[in-house]
Amino acid sequence: MVLDKGRGIASKFINPIASKLSKVNPNAITSLSLIFSIIFVLTMFYSMLLISFLLLLFSSFFDALDGAIARIANKTSKLGDFLDHLFDRYSDFLIILGISISIYGNILFGLIALAGTFMTSYVGTQAQAVGLGRFYGGFPGRADRLVIFMLGLVLQYFTGKIFGYYILSWVLLFIGIAGLLNSAYRSYKVIRSI
Repeated sequence: MVLDKGRGIASKFINPIASKLSKVNPNAITSLSLIFSIIFVLTMFYSMLLISFLLLLFSSFFDALDGAIARIANKTSKLGDFLDHLFDRYSDFLIILGISISIYGNILFGLIALAGTFMTSYVGTQAQAVGLGRFYGGFPGRADRLVIFMLGLVLQYFTGKIFGYYILSWVLLFIGIAGLLNSAYRSYKVIRSI
């Protein structure tokens, strides 16, 4: 994942906040991330692009914060790891759903985005299931997707259609195709490791 290489920079911003919230249950923060994604669907349906952008930003922030709190407060657990990954998948689905059903979206492109997103994630977890450890390689990873969606929301706010489709529809198609290519790349790397 491209943006995973910048985790050190993000940690300098996230860790001080996580330290101050060390008494908070990280699973509650994980839940907040999901709640923002649920509200995102509603704001996209009503074409509230600016609010949708802020909700996606908050969802992404809390998604990063939960793990930081767990590490700093020594509250890491199998349950927390499971919930984090589970809620990430629900959030991925909700974000793509919200964009797809909005006036800026496209259902077919949304289905392709879902396929690319979920196949990328599936290959990563399947590598772990066969004992190789979770595989996060390639582009786009989850952090990459979130930033691309946020950039798409900003661009959509200032533009209309390009070649007959809104910017956010093109973003869905890009995420889908890139995700399917990444799942193939991950599969290749995992197979070579077996």
